Amino acid sequence: MQFESRWEKQQRLKRQKRSSVAGMITAVILVLLLGVAMWNGKRTLEKKNRIYEEQSESLTQQINEQQQRQKELEEYKKYVKTKKFVEEVAKNKFGLLYPDEILIKPDD
Repeated sequence: MQFESRWEKQQRLKRQKRSSVAGMITAVILVLLLGVAMWNGKRTLEKKNRIYEEQSESLTQQINEQQQRQKELEEYKKYVKTKKFVEEVAKNKFGLLYPDEILIKPDD
């Protein structure tokens, strides 16, 4: 067993204290760096989330528009199968008339 002098004991305690303080400072710096990294990651994720929400809203709107268009096309499909549609096409495109129908044109 070795004895240490008062001066050696003070030097050892100073070294321990410095080492302890350096360890604490290092730990605080690491915690701060991790905090900054997490904050930056959070900001990036929030930005991506906003972009994805905007895309989702846009796609939802497109889906609604296409569903409305589909309904209109289904109604038009039903209308095309009616006699009224056939008569309109015959009159407008081909100029056909019923045998008992008279066409009156205005004078220009």
